[in-house]
Amino acid sequence: MIGMWQVGGWGMDLPLSSFQLLVAGGALLICAAVLLMVRRKTQVEVESSVVTEEVMAYLGRIANALEGLQMPNSEAITKDVLLRLQEIANAKPNGKVREMPVTLLDR
Repeated sequence: MIGMWQVGGWGMDLPLSSFQLLVAGGALLICAAVLLMVRRKTQVEVESSVVTEEVMAYLGRIANALEGLQMPNSEAITKDVLLRLQEIANAKPNGKVREMPVTLLDR
């Protein structure tokens, strides 16, 4: 670990002027621009296969299922609560009231 600290400090001994640092930064920017231009010319085409078609079909099914999911609006929730309260109020004293189902989230 001490060797890492010694290797990390080698750059501090070089005297660099601000102009030299500016030129080095410009050179790095030019290299990055050249690499981006070279990258833009290379294109990869994916051929259609049975597997990709099947994956696209499954993704379409998932998207359609997600679009079909809707949260109940507040009117539907209020209606269900009022019906439940009426069931409790109209229940016989020794009769059974329909219990709410217990889910894994309630435990």
